[in-house]
Amino acid sequence: MLFVYANTRSGLASVSRALNPVILADTNRDGKVDVEGSTDLAGKETWTEQTGALFLANIVDTNRRCSDKIITSFDVGDGPDPSTPNQELDKCHDAADNVLRNSKYLAALKTAPMADVSSSATGSIAVLGEAAAEKVRVFHKSGNDWLYVAANYTFAADEIKKGLELGIDARDVRRPGVWDGRATVQFSVTDGAETAKDSVALRVAPVLTHHHLQQAREIITMRPSEKGLGARFAKELQDHITKAGIQKPLRLIGADQFPQDHFEAGYTSIPGPDGPVTLGVMIRSAINNTEGRIAFSDMRSDSVGAVQFLQIDNHDSDVDHTGNLETIPPHSHNGKSYPAGRVIMGSRGGQKANIIKFLEAQEMQKPVDIDTTWLYIGHTDEFMQFVPADNKRGWAMMVDDPLAGLDLLVKAQKAGHGNVRALSRPSFPTDSADSRRPDDVSLPAMTIDAVLSRANFSRAQEYAAWNIERNINIVKQEVGLDDGEIFRVPALYYNEAMAGPRPYQPKKYLPEPGQEEEHIKDRDHAFQVYAFYPGAVNGIVLGKGKYLAANVWGPVIDGKDILKEAVNAAYAKANMTVDYIDDWFSHHEGVGEIHCGSNAIRDTDFPWW
Repeated sequence: MLFVYANTRSGLASVSRALNPVILADTNRDGKVDVEGSTDLAGKETWTEQTGALFLANIVDTNRRCSDKIITSFDVGDGPDPSTPNQELDKCHDAADNVLRNSKYLAALKTAPMADVSSSATGSIAVLGEAAAEKVRVFHKSGNDWLYVAANYTFAADEIKKGLELGIDARDVRRPGVWDGRATVQFSVTDGAETAKDSVALRVAPVLTHHHLQQAREIITMRPSEKGLGARFAKELQDHITKAGIQKPLRLIGADQFPQDHFEAGYTSIPGPDGPVTLGVMIRSAINNTEGRIAFSDMRSDSVGAVQFLQIDNHDSDVDHTGNLETIPPHSHNGKSYPAGRVIMGSRGGQKANIIKFLEAQEMQKPVDIDTTWLYIGHTDEFMQFVPADNKRGWAMMVDDPLAGLDLLVKAQKAGHGNVRALSRPSFPTDSADSRRPDDVSLPAMTIDAVLSRANFSRAQEYAAWNIERNINIVKQEVGLDDGEIFRVPALYYNEAMAGPRPYQPKKYLPEPGQEEEHIKDRDHAFQVYAFYPGAVNGIVLGKGKYLAANVWGPVIDGKDILKEAVNAAYAKANMTVDYIDDWFSHHEGVGEIHCGSNAIRDTDFPWW
């Protein structure tokens, strides 16, 4: 067979006899490298968002040779600390050296056969540019083996004649100020006095965060302690997972009740011959704490890697907890398409999360910045989420509505139910084991009247509602949502727990109506609130139509929990059925709910290219 290719530099047709080397990648992103046709020729030397080959950062840890060396606790007595330093955690993985441990993550490169070169012809492969050369590995398929192609590697004439089967992967992901993931691979052939070259452009695939249109495949929560802390919650969570049809058992990790804050489950993917080739990526929160190390020590495998982008200054670490990181599902707006959706994170007092720089460097899920200064914890998941919905867009936004929550209590009071207990939760035998304060598991016994008489309670709801509405408007502007795609969930906020003030919380003062805009600019003095009842929005999307929320334990009137009924009605607008799990002592008293107390690994078979 005579192979004919267009010379992409001159535009002239030439044949392989004219020493015209051709190197090809999956430029058209159909999952195959077309050596016999011309579908991967056009534009192969230039990478754009629409066309150009992709390859993976092979940062998994096959056989856990790196992960098993990591110590997650710094409690090592008086001796030297044997743990891997934080800065070194992401330096050990499958692509850290020149050994290929997992060939399924190689992206294909091929050279066209050059049947007419002489027996003395030689060839070479080079990755152009210092930054790319340090970050990229190329391998040559020889029989059943993959051989690392070093800078001085020379291919013999018989290999060039047949055409080279190559594979490429990366040692790292896209990083701001380090490497943007672009790589040009050059194929050179010398035959006698003549040398000819050809090249192909590629880019390492971005690290992406999951959105809720991707089906949950595995749920993660805290490993129960020897004394039983977390055991009841884990058992009930497993029951809900099974009911939702999730096959993988609940994964138990770490000792912190809020694993959502320490890493975000993500992924990276490229086209493959049988569909997307994907690997999971655990994105560690940009905080130098012990808990975040679990992304590397516990979560990595031969199909999952981890990345980190640690903060280097004394920045507000609360905004960098990954409970503050959510993902708006795929959409288009103002002529721009976001096939993998967009990241959304809260900033406080104008200070953005450090991890934003890393996410921006992926150039795929342009972050949306909202303001969470008004929240004591300051996380997006406390009041906003995105769920699958049977509408034109395919999803909807759920947001807390403090004025609707207030209205429920006021109407109940006016109907003569002011003496009904505000909290309907009973005591359970496991309460002491569930609580981090086992000696005090009493429950607030206040009535609806007592709640409504608390200082500035109504004004606190107005303040929270003003801030939520401000953030809704940001999302509307950035995404193009209309009011019919936004469903409001009754909730209540206050600057004290239902049982009373928290001793560690500084006293701050509510602004007068109309002064919120100026007040919220000062993070140190801004009035801050948190969920008064367990927050339903801070829950887990288990699948389309399946939602798990913290049991809100609202007032029971005529045999019905009026707050739960209102939550059910709100989610029904998105065709979501809500199941409930108790988290009063396990999470709510720690100023979090079940989304904070879990993590979800989701489907990755979503083409984003």
